[in-house]
Amino acid sequence: MRNRKVTGIFERRGDAEKVKEELLEAGVALHRIVVSDKIVAVVARSPVDREHIARLMLECGARETLESRT
Repeated sequence: MRNRKVTGIFERRGDAEKVKEELLEAGVALHRIVVSDKIVAVVARSPVDREHIARLMLECGARETLESRT
């Protein structure tokens, strides 16, 4: 089974950095998180993990979240 990537799109880079810190505090490993300006992409390991990551992103101000296969 292939992993899925959850991508969050933010209005400000500061919000993207904030969600990175929240993800790290929630136990997501640093090597699974990529921040590029206002976009944060995270490799999710399970459907529950995907939902958790997407929820954190939305709570931290993501305009939207997208899923794709890695």
